[in-house]
Amino acid sequence: MTGIADIERLVDRLCTTLKSIRAERDQLRQELDGLRGKFAEKDLELIRAAKESQRSLEVMEREKMAIRREKEQIEGQLKSIYERISTLMPELSEGVAPQAPERGVKG
Repeated sequence: MTGIADIERLVDRLCTTLKSIRAERDQLRQELDGLRGKFAEKDLELIRAAKESQRSLEVMEREKMAIRREKEQIEGQLKSIYERISTLMPELSEGVAPQAPERGVKG
């Protein structure tokens, strides 16, 4: 039969092992909590970066549209100017260079 001393040693070893396992569990929980906190921070950073990227993209799209409108406006103004010049100088619209008046040849 097993003696009481053997049972006490076994109980002491089990208590020591249990304390060690609990300490390790507590340490792992702290690490887990720390990692969860870091993960939450990184997740927020990622969300902020995505939103900032989206805002930048929207700003670029608005600028692109503004530039496109400005280009169309300038092209319209150039067309209007060309048409006014063409009415003043019809030879430009015909593609013929203006000719100098001919001088009479004396001989």
